[in-house]
Amino acid sequence: MNILISILGFLKEYPAAATIFSLIVAGIWPFLKFREYLKDKRFKTYHELIDGLVNEQRNPDRQIKLDRQIAVIFELRNFPSYFPVTKRILTDLKTQWADQPRATKEMEFTLDFISKNWFTRTYRRLKKS
Repeated sequence: MNILISILGFLKEYPAAATIFSLIVAGIWPFLKFREYLKDKRFKTYHELIDGLVNEQRNPDRQIKLDRQIAVIFELRNFPSYFPVTKRILTDLKTQWADQPRATKEMEFTLDFISKNWFTRTYRRLKKS
């Protein structure tokens, strides 16, 4: 009970601090929900890219265009949290798609990019801008 009285006394004496504290607490929940939303969206986007790269089961009569596959391979660079699995997937696909030199060349570029440390990747992007 003494703690509650102390808190109420503090809030009565420093109303600005109470307002700031309330705003901070009120802002944490939406921030956490937004981060969760972004994580879920990145998960779905990554898996759609992988699906578009290798899966022909939805439309077995239609071959995926090589240029689309190359674009997907390039876009995989934007998912650093998935770099380990991307590296394994692209390494395996390189051997399977040996007859597609344009695709394997883009795989090599992407594997080279994701093998670099974060500073080198960031510097490389800044340098091209």
